[in-house]
Amino acid sequence: MSETTIDRSEARERLRLAALDDLGIMGTGAEERFDRITRMAKQLFGVPIAEINFIDQDHQFTKSPQSPGGAPFGPRADSFCDVVVQQPDILVVPDALEDARFAHRGSVTGDPHIRFYAGRPLSVADGAQVGTICLVDTAARDLTIEDQDLLDELGAWVERELRQVHAADHARRTQQQMLPAPFTHEDGFTVAGFTRPYSEVAGDFFTSVSSPERIDVTLTDVMGKGYSAALIAATVRAAFQARPGWEPAAAVSAVNEQVLADLSATGTFATLFHAALDTRTGLLRYADAGHGLSVVIRTDGTSERLASTDLPIGIAQGGGWTAHETTLNPGEVLFTCSDGALDLYDGTLGALEELAALVRRSADDASLFAALSDAIGALRPEDDVTVLVVRRHEKKAMRP
Repeated sequence: MSETTIDRSEARERLRLAALDDLGIMGTGAEERFDRITRMAKQLFGVPIAEINFIDQDHQFTKSPQSPGGAPFGPRADSFCDVVVQQPDILVVPDALEDARFAHRGSVTGDPHIRFYAGRPLSVADGAQVGTICLVDTAARDLTIEDQDLLDELGAWVERELRQVHAADHARRTQQQMLPAPFTHEDGFTVAGFTRPYSEVAGDFFTSVSSPERIDVTLTDVMGKGYSAALIAATVRAAFQARPGWEPAAAVSAVNEQVLADLSATGTFATLFHAALDTRTGLLRYADAGHGLSVVIRTDGTSERLASTDLPIGIAQGGGWTAHETTLNPGEVLFTCSDGALDLYDGTLGALEELAALVRRSADDASLFAALSDAIGALRPEDDVTVLVVRRHEKKAMRP
C-alpha cells in the first residue's frame, strides 16, 4: 500500500469520526424510531439478530436493540461492522467460518457464534460511513439481490431518521445558545430565565437587555409548539431586538405592525409581556399583550398580578396596547412565565400563586430552576415551559 493511499485512508477515517461525533449518538439510550426498524428487519429476513451499530475509534456501539441492563459497547476489533464502514456497499458474509477476514474473530469462535452476516453502511454527511444496519444468523445462508435491495431500503430509512435527529439536536442547541445568560446589574438586580421545550425546540422565548440605568425584559408565548412556533418566535424576537430603548407599549405596537402579516398568514398569534425597569428607582413600565401571567412578589408575602385585557399580537392592526407601571422595591421579585408552567400545577390561573410560592421557597434562581426541572420530569406537561425572574436585592451593589 502506497504512502498516498495510507494518507487518504487516514483522512477518510478522520472525516468519518468527525461525522459520527457531530451526530452525537454514541452512548445514547434506546429509541423507538430505531427499534421498530430492527424489529421489522428480523421479521422480514427471518434472522435472530438485526442491529443498528455505530463505530468510533475503538468501539462498536449498538443503538438498537439495547438489552435492559446490557452493555451496548463492544470492541471495534471484533466487529464485522468495522469492515462495512470502510467501504460503500452492502457486505454479505454467507459463512464466516469460511471467510479469512472473520473466521478468527471472537464473535465467530465464541458467543454469539456468528455464521451469516449482512451489513449495509449508514452515512449522514459527505458519504462518511458512521455505522451499519446489519443482519446476523448462527447458521450459514446467503442474501438474494432482492433481499439486498430490501436491506438497502431499510438502511435509507435509518439514514432519514438520523438526519432528522441531527437536525433536531442542532436546532435545539442553536436555540439554547441564543438564550441570554443570567446577569447581575450593578444597581442590585439579577435577571435569569429558564426554558424547557415540549419537543425539540420551543415556541416560547425570553430575552433581557441591560444598560447602565435600565433593564428590558420580554417573555413571549407563541400559539402552538415545535418548529413552526419556534420560527414565529424567532421573528418576534428579532422585531423586539430592532427597537432597543423604546417604551414598552410603543414597542409592542410596532412589533405587532411588523409581524402581523406573517402571523395572519400562518394563522397564529403570540401573547407576551414586555417591560422596562429603571434600575435607579425600581420603576417598572410594562405592556402586556394578552399574557397576564406576570406577578410581583412583595416582601410582605403578597403577590401583585400584572393583569391586562389587551390583545395578543397577530390578532388585529392597531391593537392599542396600554402602558402600565408598578414599582419593584428592594427584596421583591418580578416573575413571568408561559402558560405551560401552569400545567405543573392545576393548569388554571390559580397556579400562578403556586409558582410565586415556589419562588419564595427557593433560595436562588438555580434552586428554582432545579425544582421546575424536577416537576417537568415528573409531570411531563404537553407544552413548552418558560419562566423569567428579575430580583431586586436588599443591598444595592456599589457602582465602580
